Amino acid sequence: MRVAIRNAYASLACAGVFLLLPTVDAHSASDIPASLMTPNRVESRIGTLEFKDGAPSAATAEKVRDALDFTRALNAYNNSFRGA
Repeated sequence: MRVAIRNAYASLACAGVFLLLPTVDAHSASDIPASLMTPNRVESRIGTLEFKDGAPSAATAEKVRDALDFTRALNAYNNSFRGA
């Protein structure tokens, strides 16, 4: 019984400490530097890449994946000449 009462008092003390702490409001700057922004559209040699809130669209992800697959396949092909 005493342990339960002691635990209850400890819980109330912890809750009281958290209630007395000052609250902090998050503020964000209204001006985000252009160097940190992701444009909505980027022209590249594989086509137009589209982004929404910094995340690539499904078509953009597919284009980039295809370009990387082609690059890796070409690299494997070119590196196999030495073995032949």
